[in-house]
Amino acid sequence: MHIKKVLILAAVLAALAALYFFSERTAAKKERKTEVSLVAGFDASQAAAVTITAPGKDAVILKKYGEAWKLTAGDRTYEAETAAVISLLGQVGKIKSATVASRNPKNFDSFEVSDGKAVDVKIEDAGSKVLAHVLLGKNGPDVFSTYVRAKDAQAVYLAPGLLKNMADRELKDWRDKTIWKLNRDGIVHYTVAGDKSLQLRKDNSGAWQAVCDSLVFVAGKDAAQSALQSFAKLTAVDFVEGNPKEAGLDKPLRTITAVFSDGTKEALFVGGDKNAFQQFVKAGSRQQIFIVEKSEIESFSPSCEGLKKSDNGSDNTTVKAAAQRTR
Repeated sequence: MHIKKVLILAAVLAALAALYFFSERTAAKKERKTEVSLVAGFDASQAAAVTITAPGKDAVILKKYGEAWKLTAGDRTYEAETAAVISLLGQVGKIKSATVASRNPKNFDSFEVSDGKAVDVKIEDAGSKVLAHVLLGKNGPDVFSTYVRAKDAQAVYLAPGLLKNMADRELKDWRDKTIWKLNRDGIVHYTVAGDKSLQLRKDNSGAWQAVCDSLVFVAGKDAAQSALQSFAKLTAVDFVEGNPKEAGLDKPLRTITAVFSDGTKEALFVGGDKNAFQQFVKAGSRQQIFIVEKSEIESFSPSCEGLKKSDNGSDNTTVKAAAQRTR
């Protein structure tokens, strides 16, 4: 009889355990499906100012002027990379989580969502009204998640994504790296001088007459336009605050000049090497020194052989021979 009672009790306990496990699993599933938006109602289009404060760094202040953004760090103001700002605003608006990591303020430090440890992102509208204020902490256990907290809130959430990285950027990554945006189709004369010599001139028919390696020939249209496009939409990888002489720009290695149909000119001066893959450049009379990939510099300083290729890929030998006979 005793054994029978033990078996019945064990069966009851097993049934209760199974019921508890099932109910907990069901509740967990429901909780995971209930996502919480960290900044409910946030409208990125209303954002006019973003202040980012990261531990050990000067605050980065981004402000909107028309459709463009400007960046202030310390006592310097720069053009900001608009795409980077828009991306940040979009990501902040998308922060959602169904996982509450803690509601205890004593744990804020361990998740790095406390003041002074978190990357603090405050977004305001044109009237200085706070639209969103979030604290981004350390990565979660799976690395591809982040602990987050809304400013002045008690709940710490574990949200998907490397959210801290989107805000805690180097200053150069917030700056607009566009050196210039020129009208490629307005260029009528293009020269490369210095350690490489090349001339391109557009004739009345729209063809590009090239002078290279002491030869005169008609350049392939695609090759010429590709070189001019690279020059017209030039971007940098980094910036340098320093003396032009230290960058080898007091005596440029190469000078590339574009003359436009309205008579205006733009010149790019190429200096010394930053490293094996990059060089210093300066645009016209601007004081800013940029760092550009060598491969990009070579793309708008094409070889003669590259320019001799016709648009179907064949060598322009007929034109070369004719040019040689007329010399």
